[in-house]
Amino acid sequence: MSKPEYREPHVSANERVRLTLADVAAALGISRTSVSNAFNRPEQLSKELRNQILEKSKELGYFGPDAKARALRRHEIREVALVFHHDLPYAFDDALSLDFMRGVARQLHQRGLTLQLIPKFVRQIEPALDAAFHTTADALIVHAEIGPEFAPMLLAAPVPLVVVDTLVPGAPSVCLDDRRGAELAMAHAIAKRPDIVLVLCFPVSEKDMKRALGARPSRSPYNAVERVAGYGQALRRAGFDECRIIWHHVDDRNPESASRSVELVRRRLGKHRRVAVVAMSDRLALAAMDTMRAWSEIELVSVVGFDDIPAAAAAGLTTVRQDAVHKGETAVRVLLDGEPSAVLPLELVVRQT
Repeated sequence: MSKPEYREPHVSANERVRLTLADVAAALGISRTSVSNAFNRPEQLSKELRNQILEKSKELGYFGPDAKARALRRHEIREVALVFHHDLPYAFDDALSLDFMRGVARQLHQRGLTLQLIPKFVRQIEPALDAAFHTTADALIVHAEIGPEFAPMLLAAPVPLVVVDTLVPGAPSVCLDDRRGAELAMAHAIAKRPDIVLVLCFPVSEKDMKRALGARPSRSPYNAVERVAGYGQALRRAGFDECRIIWHHVDDRNPESASRSVELVRRRLGKHRRVAVVAMSDRLALAAMDTMRAWSEIELVSVVGFDDIPAAAAAGLTTVRQDAVHKGETAVRVLLDGEPSAVLPLELVVRQT
């Protein structure tokens, strides 16, 4: 008797489809035991067969035995894993990241749960997601930007999850109103009547920049793109000439590099010009401000950051305030208590700059 034709399962962008060992086995024409061994007893298989099984599993959107089912069999969730968007040194050096983790930790402590931290060691999120989907944790907080190419992998995750500071259709989320916050920041800066505005951005592709600065940009899953869109809205509303804007990208892994990086645009600012700086984070703004205040040929009329870390208040920096502790607490409640997805408000905090 011939084998029935295998048809790959249809995975909708708006629903999380649960694949099984049997789906992978059928796709490869091998036994379920072989697929199970690939994940649980790799020594039972040749390296070549195991790699073939893992590659096909990834292609189909199957990432291993269902950890959620294990948790349900125990009738409890004991541990939550946090996929973080940077490496460990960044996580523990960055005030905003620490506040977010404090919020998560408070909620988990109240429930008697433990936390597992999965950092991102490289710019691509895929290695971190692979680690997350093979974790022993029973639920997942993904605090990282997830592009469309990784959405199917995330939607097929075998555990309950919530995404933070990004959007994936079909997944619960906790986001900031980045576009509105950026609009407030830019409006404050151009109200100071600068001749030119220097915008310090996290890396954004040319295509995303063009789309974000269009008349009616669609919602982006990337918070940096949303902030560009907000800046653009404020500029259009004020009738500020786009030729008077300098967009300068700074490595988000090392915000303090802005102190050196702004030297690259010094000549473009001209002499005796009134300059405003709008930055996508306080760390960018503070680093640039320290350098630019020493430039005798310009007048720094306004500097606006984003986040309101403690150093911003100490420096008198005008900024957009987010409550990262509340964001962390909200993420846990959405994940474990069934609260709906949330878009958290932001406010402009006006200080000396």
